[in-house]
Amino acid sequence: MGMNVRQNVELAKHPVHEGVFMRHFFGKDETDGRLNNVEISIMPGFGIAEHAHESAGEFFYVVSGQGAFLDQTEWVSVQAGDAFMAPVGMRHAVKSTGRDVLKLFSTFSPPVR
Repeated sequence: MGMNVRQNVELAKHPVHEGVFMRHFFGKDETDGRLNNVEISIMPGFGIAEHAHESAGEFFYVVSGQGAFLDQTEWVSVQAGDAFMAPVGMRHAVKSTGRDVLKLFSTFSPPVR
């Protein structure tokens, strides 16, 4: 397998949030310190609590499912095909609101890992 291809990346439990799973693909070592990206799966009824990244912006693309994104003080509904972002230092959260898994693709820049 080429060094620029990631296959069969293991799905791991989020270290803090119950009902949230992640696949880490590329990080700072593979991107010359520019970004890292991860697939996030949030089970129905679960979410990632409000938090901020003080040194990175986070950019999301909704692959499948339905959810809600806390955009500073307002919850905004999101669904497959939508994109949203949390600039550096912005408090944000995301939760799965549908009957199916909310699957997101997230990129951090600069990388957090």
